[in-house]
Amino acid sequence: MRRSLVFLILLFLIISYSCKKKSESPDSKPLLMTVNVAGKYFNTLLGGVIFISDMQGRVLSDTFCLADGKYRFYGKAGTFVPSLLEITAVRAEPSLHSFKISIETYTYIGPSEWTLQGYRADTVGRINPTYKNIPVHNDAFLVSSSGYSNLTLILGNIPIPLYKSPDDIYIGIPTSAGMKYKWFNGVQANAIDTFDLSNPILAEKQTVAFPASVQYYECRVQGFPDGNFNSPVPYMVDEILGNGAIVNSIDAYYPPSKFQGFHTDIMAEENYSSNLSWFYHVDGQIPSAFRKISASLSSFTSAGTSIRLKASGDLDAVSGTWQFQNPYQGNVEWTVFGPDSATVLQLPQVAPSLNNMFPWFSRDSLYFTKVQLIDLVKCQGYNQMINLLYNPLDPSNFDRQEISSLSINTSRK
Repeated sequence: MRRSLVFLILLFLIISYSCKKKSESPDSKPLLMTVNVAGKYFNTLLGGVIFISDMQGRVLSDTFCLADGKYRFYGKAGTFVPSLLEITAVRAEPSLHSFKISIETYTYIGPSEWTLQGYRADTVGRINPTYKNIPVHNDAFLVSSSGYSNLTLILGNIPIPLYKSPDDIYIGIPTSAGMKYKWFNGVQANAIDTFDLSNPILAEKQTVAFPASVQYYECRVQGFPDGNFNSPVPYMVDEILGNGAIVNSIDAYYPPSKFQGFHTDIMAEENYSSNLSWFYHVDGQIPSAFRKISASLSSFTSAGTSIRLKASGDLDAVSGTWQFQNPYQGNVEWTVFGPDSATVLQLPQVAPSLNNMFPWFSRDSLYFTKVQLIDLVKCQGYNQMINLLYNPLDPSNFDRQEISSLSINTSRK
């Protein structure tokens, strides 16, 4: 009896040990990532693709996305989840007779739950404007409603789409006495409106100083009446394009007391022959100075679908961008992001869902165009940047705050 009992105990221990070992090697498909898609992140007619890869670029799981929802990505049965993954999102938008295809790959991502938050709005109608008492002007007018803008030298009867009804219309008027504006309240959709531009009001301005002289720049200021920086229908408050004149500052104009906050985006190049472009983005008030990233690229080389690089300074991430342009197939821009310490960035393999969506697509058709250094000013490191962008506590109320970056365009070396 005692021997039988000992035998049973030994058998139980062997079976228990075997079960424990078996549980450590999963016999079902492991969950790699969960991705929440919201706010019409993908075009509702064309859809998009999300795929998960390992750090060698091998595709582990992919899916086609046509609507908002929660998508779970599983690996092959009997495999473990890698400690680090790559996640890629493919978005397509109609462009003339073709498509504009934007692909973003984020590397060094721990298995987690992401939110891809889109911000789209649908039109509710339009107005057919006519204008009278147009002041003498010396540059382009800016016509803007919530979600629409048009920069034009001649005010014609171009229809204005409305995303709200009623809505307000803002018209910026560049005169010899300075930038002036007219604000029209309570404009109803599907109406014929006459805008009287007599007696425009002088706009306020914010001077933005550059850290050095620049020969070319672009500045766009968007306004948010309710302070919601995630609103899909901001006003274009000012849009300035450099004309080649060397300047040390620019003036951004805005109507006073109309907005609780702004998005300011500025690009600057020291001269036309330079391959360096500096970018600065701020949420909140229009800045008084352009903040230049305190980082530099020591070296980089590109070969096919990969680049080697070495960056230093105050930055959170690096990225490399490949492009392909064909008027009959599509304009593709594929950007791969990595932490500031990354020395190699490479395109992952193409997922089956992407090839199903665009059968002509091939990595070999892409050519390398630029490397970028990125600093989220109020962020500490790549992981925190990813959490702010894709794992925010409240994804419907996230603003980008302040971003400074440098792009090195390889096609202009």
